[in-house]
Amino acid sequence: MSTPGRVLVCLKQVPVPGRGVFDERTKRIRRDEDQAVTNPPDLHALAQAIALREETGWEVVAVTMGPPVAAETLLDALRRGADRAVHLVDRRFAGADTLATARALARLVERERPELVLTGWRTVDGGTAQVGPQLAELAEFPQLTQATNLRAGDGVLTADVETDVGREAWTVALPAVVAVGRGAEPPWVTEADLSAVETLTAEELGGGPREFGTRGSPTFVAEIRHDVRERRAEHVEAGFDTAKLLEAAFAPLEHEAEVVVRTPLREIWTVAEPLPGGGLHPTSLEALACARSVAGDLRATIVAVLPCDQPHDLPRVLYAHGADRVLVLRGTEPAEYRTDLVTDALTTAIAAHAPFAVIAPFSARGRDYAPRVAARLGLGLTGDFTALEVRDADTDDPDLLWLKPALSADVLAPVIAHSTPSMGTLRPGSFTARAVRDQREPNVEVAGGTAIGDSSCTAVERQVQLLDGPRLAAARLVIGLGPGLGTGAHRVAERVAATPGIALAATSAAVAAGELPPQLEIGPLARSIAPAVYLGFGRHDLGTLQAVKAAGRIVVVDPGAGIDAFTGLADTVVTANVEGVLLDLLLATAGAVAS
Repeated sequence: MSTPGRVLVCLKQVPVPGRGVFDERTKRIRRDEDQAVTNPPDLHALAQAIALREETGWEVVAVTMGPPVAAETLLDALRRGADRAVHLVDRRFAGADTLATARALARLVERERPELVLTGWRTVDGGTAQVGPQLAELAEFPQLTQATNLRAGDGVLTADVETDVGREAWTVALPAVVAVGRGAEPPWVTEADLSAVETLTAEELGGGPREFGTRGSPTFVAEIRHDVRERRAEHVEAGFDTAKLLEAAFAPLEHEAEVVVRTPLREIWTVAEPLPGGGLHPTSLEALACARSVAGDLRATIVAVLPCDQPHDLPRVLYAHGADRVLVLRGTEPAEYRTDLVTDALTTAIAAHAPFAVIAPFSARGRDYAPRVAARLGLGLTGDFTALEVRDADTDDPDLLWLKPALSADVLAPVIAHSTPSMGTLRPGSFTARAVRDQREPNVEVAGGTAIGDSSCTAVERQVQLLDGPRLAAARLVIGLGPGLGTGAHRVAERVAATPGIALAATSAAVAAGELPPQLEIGPLARSIAPAVYLGFGRHDLGTLQAVKAAGRIVVVDPGAGIDAFTGLADTVVTANVEGVLLDLLLATAGAVAS
């Protein structure tokens, strides 16, 4: 008689949104029991595990790593139907970054030998989206990220995967690691007892003293910077000037001179992302602007890395936007994207050329391969960063600071990596993509083309449902739609968003209601954006406005809005009719295009 298998569900205790506090001394988030909850995407993973148990009979084992107060997260999981719980608790685990966390979890995977490991795709406190892929690399398991609708049978898992342009159906051979995207939380169904929680120390897990916690972490937070920006909501009942709003959104940008680096000492790599329908993900060009912001101080040349079999004119575009050289990685056709192929090609290239830093996009694909590359090479990776700074630029050993928002952007944490290269995934919208020179054929080097990859993970179907979805990342004016606006308002908004530089977004409530696709969702569990102007229509909650906190100007149009609800969150609250403001905006947009 065969023994039933098991599925491990990795859970994290996080601060209640809006109540998280950084300890200025330790540079870590304080974990107070009365101010903490289980990370919502991790609960979605737990719900998937419980559903799979009905199909397979697998034992559901909840796992967390953290101080003693984190046991409450495991009790919560047991109340919701988990069969067993394991708590990794030891002072040696304290201060772990994502790679050190993945190492500890990989030790547990070796001990438990599960058929499947589930994580949430990201956490609401840090939002790095790294632990799942890094755990998969260390455990030598195939992976899926941002997966939903998991089904298991005959040693294979089938799942849907959300991308920036649509959805894909994948099969993956077990055992595997899957980072779960959207879903529902499982309800409380029973009582739980703390004695049902097994505790494991670092010594019991095994491994060396430098694998875990602060000593095993290639990244550390250098300091804590608090965001002190204040917004004072202005109330407008009627007569809102949409033409002036357009002027603010498309105000001329300061001219940026081409960076000239004499006697270069280093290379900064930016990983470009070709889109299935042609062209580049906007963050590919924003990453070049990001690299240019520090290239002079670092005396660095900029190399655009292009995973693409048929680059066509893409190297010319990358050169015009600031790449000094282009490295084409063969064997990585965008329309047939596979994590293992891009991981193998990029890892080999980094090992061969030893760049100083590597910038990848915080896109669906960037979140998939970049953590795996970092884990394979033991590199420090800062997820969802928004800017770079250089410390000690005049020395032979300067530090690169990756500036990362945390705790719903209330805190900015400069992160330094012990490793060279250091890596980061850039939040879309953090830089403005612009050409700094005329297009011409750059110096192009070709590498790769020999990787075979791992056939244990296979795409069954790929659907492109929203080809221009990535436009949201680079838009100067973003129109955000809340729930219940109706088809008329949607049609007018879509016509406005057809203008270059303008894009649609959706609140989480509008996506949950099925009114807009998930590729347009903004919010604490989806994406954060930083347009020049965010213009929101209809109901907007705190999470949505926190996700656009970095916008230059925030305007909310909602006839039923109370001004007090937006204090400190919006610059202008308009209580005029939604359709009227949208039509005025359409006319103003048409006039601006005509002129």
